Amino acid sequence: MRPPRFALLAAISCLALAPLARPQDSHYWTNQYGTRATLLGGAVIGSVLDLSGTYYNPGGMSLIEDPDTLMAAKVLQYPRLTLVGNGRENVPLNSHNPGPAPSLIAGTIRLRGLSKHWFGYSYVSRQEVKLGVSVSSTGVRDVLPDVPGNEDYATQFRLEEKVSERWFGLTWSTRISKRIGVGVSQYLAVRSHRASLQELVEALMADDRVAMALGTRQFQYQHFRLLWKIGLACDLNLFTLGLTLTTPSLGLHGDGSTGVNSTVVALDMDGDGDQDDFLAADYRDRQPTTYRTPLSVAAGMTFKLRKVRFYWSTEWFASVLPYTVVDSDGFTAQSTGETLSTDVTQELGSVFNLGIGLEWLFSSRFKGYASFTTDYSAKKPGTQTNLSLTDWDIHHFITGAEFAVRKSKLTAGLGVSFGNREIGSRPAILERAIVDGMWDPFEGLKFRYATYKLIVGFAI
Repeated sequence: MRPPRFALLAAISCLALAPLARPQDSHYWTNQYGTRATLLGGAVIGSVLDLSGTYYNPGGMSLIEDPDTLMAAKVLQYPRLTLVGNGRENVPLNSHNPGPAPSLIAGTIRLRGLSKHWFGYSYVSRQEVKLGVSVSSTGVRDVLPDVPGNEDYATQFRLEEKVSERWFGLTWSTRISKRIGVGVSQYLAVRSHRASLQELVEALMADDRVAMALGTRQFQYQHFRLLWKIGLACDLNLFTLGLTLTTPSLGLHGDGSTGVNSTVVALDMDGDGDQDDFLAADYRDRQPTTYRTPLSVAAGMTFKLRKVRFYWSTEWFASVLPYTVVDSDGFTAQSTGETLSTDVTQELGSVFNLGIGLEWLFSSRFKGYASFTTDYSAKKPGTQTNLSLTDWDIHHFITGAEFAVRKSKLTAGLGVSFGNREIGSRPAILERAIVDGMWDPFEGLKFRYATYKLIVGFAI
């Protein structure tokens, strides 16, 4: 039995489209930690600032005179990811979740007899995302080319997602000379990710029959892994230098669930007078899960020019070859007997990011900050994997100031990040050639990403 063309259109759209991910899923420089590091856009790999160095460059921790000081910071962010259609008939419904940005907690561990060595701990909230977007439309057009005349139609695209990733770290650092330090931070990363996607297309034909194509896809997984960040720092009179290497992840354990449902009702596409209804659905729980991250190499430098400090950092992330995140056995479509897959897969390309920051000492009690960083997507163009579609490039702009009030310091700043991209082509699980030329109501959807930040810090 050949599935109808409209059924294949729905199955392809709903099975091929992955549950989308927030920008952090294919971006590496979205979040920053610590007040000054945030104001400088994270371009502090070659700097020796405070306990945020446990994340940025552990090699510099042994060079800090007073590593117990980390300015208490609160970064409030208002992320906006909107989904808009390509016509006036499209009505978006987007939810936004303003709240605190992912944060860093760090401290010192003192061990007797090891005065030449520095030990510390840290907790890094790498991702904390809640997302819900949808777009709906109604209208009249020729939805079904094999059925004479136009049809009244209704469509809906809906996405919900939640991502949480936390790093628990221990750091060791030591001086190999008066001005050079080395260090290692070891992290246990705990990642939780769930998402669901729904596509719905309904058409009212001339004989008052309603044809419907409904497709949903969902997944959920939790994964534990280890990774290491190795750092080298050099603090000279006129400038500081830094190099870091972050290892790929070493997986410990993970499991997840995945499922799809593609259903088409009330269509006769082969002209035999019978409805060619279509159903392909399957759900699996407790499936083996893997999550991989790339090797990265970073370098940074800070120039000390009297009242001005210029910060520069760059980081290269290696590619990640195609692999299966949630691995489930294939299933047999109930209507056609063909074998389909509910696997969740991923592939990442290499990325090169650059950040610059400026610190200006206006007086002994007032400093100004400004920064710009790139945050390019690691999603590889043309990939057939389906974990994320976030292939837009993000740019971050931040400015702020630090005020000294008696023995205290107050810091305030504002930031904005943005990036746009059409959904464009989608990874295919079923062959798309049979539906070439048919109307795809979701082809022109566009994501618009923006985040606004308010940075507030206080230290005594």
